[in-house]
Amino acid sequence: MIQIFPSEFMDKTPNKSQSSLLGIFINILLPVLILDYCSAGPANPLERPEGENFWHIGPVWALVIALSLPLVYGIRSLVVSRKFDLMSVVGMAGVLLTGVISIFVIGPEGRIHSATPWLFAGKEALIPLILAAAVVVSRSAGTPLLNMFIYTPELFDVRRIEQTVAANGEERAYQKLLANSSWILAGTLVASSIGNFFLSLSFMSSVIQQPEAEQQVAYNAAIGSITWWGFLIIGIPILAALVFIMTRLIKRLGRLTGLSRDELLLK
Repeated sequence: MIQIFPSEFMDKTPNKSQSSLLGIFINILLPVLILDYCSAGPANPLERPEGENFWHIGPVWALVIALSLPLVYGIRSLVVSRKFDLMSVVGMAGVLLTGVISIFVIGPEGRIHSATPWLFAGKEALIPLILAAAVVVSRSAGTPLLNMFIYTPELFDVRRIEQTVAANGEERAYQKLLANSSWILAGTLVASSIGNFFLSLSFMSSVIQQPEAEQQVAYNAAIGSITWWGFLIIGIPILAALVFIMTRLIKRLGRLTGLSRDELLLK
């Protein structure tokens, strides 16, 4: 999931905006292009027939490079920031799971196992479902993931907000607002899980219907399609939902505290 804020917040978060655009390019656009345009070629990564275009590196190398890009980017982000970034870890976990599944489902001569659509669909649905459960559980544990996704101390002046809430005697309404926001976020992630499952199942089911000699290239193309279409028909609505939650938070916090938007947000 990529953090994107509405335009009215961009002047407060220029680095986040640039990082989001770079993340989209490295985690989505570049791997999709590699999987779509570089997978043609020999299934054996050690072969290099004459006459092949130089970018036709074969399905094995195309898959390795496409998966390596978001993995290296996630590791770099963790090293540079020197702090735990949940979304980077989630992204790397997704890449590693794709790699592990690929090792087990790609058989001799590039044949794809018949169980691949269900395995891949389950993998794509699992991560947002785990995050949804974590959002709910973390709320009860007193360390809500909402504070990492949206209500972050890097964006909101949380200390000032909580002091004003306490002074106004609105603690119960404040906690109810955060709880409702967490439930909306969890519901959004559950919807993402369902959408990911059926999207992946649809694309991967077409792979095993191909002739065996073409299945590995089709498998790579399916991963690219799942990544791209997942961003368009699942990712963008989720980002819109996050913007809705943030806008709702600002409006309701303004009512509880009497603070303006500029006072609620850090400059």
